[in-house]
Amino acid sequence: MRHPATLAGAVAVALLPALLLPAAAGTAAGAEPALTSPAAVGPARPSAPITARVAEHPEPPPVDMDLLPDGTPGALPGVRLGTACASTLKRLDPPATAPMLWGQRLFRLPELWRGAGSKGDGIRLAVIDTGVNQHQLLAGRLIAGGDFVTGGNGLSDCDGHGTAVAGIAAAGLDRATGFAGVAPAADVISIRQSSPSYTATDAEDRQVSAGDTNTLAEAIVRAVELRASVINISEVNCSPPLTRPSALQAALAYARSRDVVVVAAAGNTGTGDPHDCPQEPDTSTVVLPGWYDDDVLTVGAVGENGLPTGFSYPGPWVDVAAPGQRLASLAVGGVGVTDQLSTVTSGGQARPGYIDGTSFAAPAVAGLAVLIRARYPDLNAQQVVDRITATASNPGHRDARAGYGLVNPLAALVQQPEVLAPPTASTEGTGTLALSPAPPPNRGRQGALWAGILALLAVVATGILAVGKGRSNQPPHRRR
Repeated sequence: MRHPATLAGAVAVALLPALLLPAAAGTAAGAEPALTSPAAVGPARPSAPITARVAEHPEPPPVDMDLLPDGTPGALPGVRLGTACASTLKRLDPPATAPMLWGQRLFRLPELWRGAGSKGDGIRLAVIDTGVNQHQLLAGRLIAGGDFVTGGNGLSDCDGHGTAVAGIAAAGLDRATGFAGVAPAADVISIRQSSPSYTATDAEDRQVSAGDTNTLAEAIVRAVELRASVINISEVNCSPPLTRPSALQAALAYARSRDVVVVAAAGNTGTGDPHDCPQEPDTSTVVLPGWYDDDVLTVGAVGENGLPTGFSYPGPWVDVAAPGQRLASLAVGGVGVTDQLSTVTSGGQARPGYIDGTSFAAPAVAGLAVLIRARYPDLNAQQVVDRITATASNPGHRDARAGYGLVNPLAALVQQPEVLAPPTASTEGTGTLALSPAPPPNRGRQGALWAGILALLAVVATGILAVGKGRSNQPPHRRR
């Protein structure tokens, strides 16, 4: 979001805290950019310093709502399974899972749920991805939203990607490992609109990856029609800037007009796979849907050290950052937790890969948006987004990799953030991101000074009384 606004109506509570990546080659005139598989990025790369400057990018063209697509699912032409579906990726035992749960620890989930007063009960989160498999930690809350790949019901995930995304956002607590999603009581609408394991036939009778920005636009409309309050999109397209309005742009504007919060991944830089964004960002490449910044909350990835990861793709559209490296989530078999995904390479081979990528940072923020909507049902979508950006670790300054900084979930839930200044032209920032408690609402320096003086006097008075009382009534001596 480009200009965070004042958080009207928020309640102040003090003293409580890879993807679908086609190459950035030119797109045929009039054709929608294709989306290929949302994939893990392979072995984790080191985190990068926050400093990241990205030159001015072209603005998107005006929205054309006449391009708004129909949201009826259906099979793609000539769709076929190109590689075997993942079924037996390694499940983690409890000791092995603990190091992968740093993102949950950073989010301080039990404290977060207490601050929210719920775990997202009654809020619908749409996961537009590769589908979501039935899993015991989603039991009773998984809604069939449809399938724009094979025409199914959306509850089939050949790749494990959508299942992992749904788990990070909304899985119930796995008592064996301690894993849980951010909003573990939310209802999850699963919509499959792409899969690297499937191919489809394009207009020139070529086999291409299943899913493009047209099917993504249709899936967004479908999610809105199914009454989603929050939509997570862990799929991106890196392409040259579009010169004409698109169906995807219209669908995002439609979601915003219906008061839906749309959270999207920032994208991953290249690792040699042609489906990644370019290794060196430049103004000839934009990331969809993030480029349509006014209607999307775009999320970059940080590692355990709090710094943006080496693969998190920078851009002026990045809003905030969240954990996105060496994570755990739901295993594809319907039981247990894993740290692996089925990654389909450019050669069509499936191999295991870590749960790395901005794909998995986005759903943590989507889960946070669910909790905010549950706590503050009267806030509109923009106010929900403003709470998240205004309480991040670097409010008032927008960095190309981390946006306004690492999210501070508890502060976003319970505190009244300051009004953010509009982003500056510079997208450069330095330093280390850290999750620190947000200050209570600012009531002016003079008020804070008097409050401090009165508190100090109270402490001194209490100490004098305690000393006097202690002389006449000494307690028994205790060793420390």
